[in-house]
Amino acid sequence: MNEQPVAKKPVLLQTQTGLYIGLVCFNPVYETLKFVLEKREFFEVEWPALVSFEEKGLIPILLGLPYFTIQRSQIIWYTSQIPESLLKHYQAFIPHLFTNTLLQNKFSPIKTPKPNIESKTKKIIPFPSKKDDTQTK
Repeated sequence: MNEQPVAKKPVLLQTQTGLYIGLVCFNPVYETLKFVLEKREFFEVEWPALVSFEEKGLIPILLGLPYFTIQRSQIIWYTSQIPESLLKHYQAFIPHLFTNTLLQNKFSPIKTPKPNIESKTKKIIPFPSKKDDTQTK
């Protein structure tokens, strides 16, 4: 049985119990991060940690949980714009989670190559002209 593809994107989640950071797991074949975050169903977050506010900025406090499942109705606010320093902090603690092929390019969205429209429209097959026909006679 084939494993289903899993995309993991970092997100900050504000719940009633605090601010959390984690990787939201979803199936990129059927879902996008935006869709998963906005739907009212449960979704999983890996490497969850509370985030505390200090003078230097947001500091993660690792909870030691492999993942937790959260429902959209429990989330007050979320963002996928996470400070680079916070991501580097996690990368130092949990480097094996950053080896996922879908997490390349520093968590930038997966870009699908756009079809080259010009190459399709410029594909011209030359039609034999009448001059060529008269020259062969």
